[in-house]
Amino acid sequence: MSTITKRFRHNPKATICLKNNCVTVYDEVAELVNGIAVVASLIIAFSLVAKALK
Repeated sequence: MSTITKRFRHNPKATICLKNNCVTVYDEVAELVNGIAVVASLIIAFSLVAKALK
């Protein structure tokens, strides 16, 4: 069973672009970048809903 899990192991990948420069990160750093992106999008969504309700 351990060979099956190693063969189909998911390697996280995140690409960050700013103007003409792009950087791709893998593994734990990619998970961190994806987590930061999710938190930032949730904060933006909540602030837009709060602004709409005012």
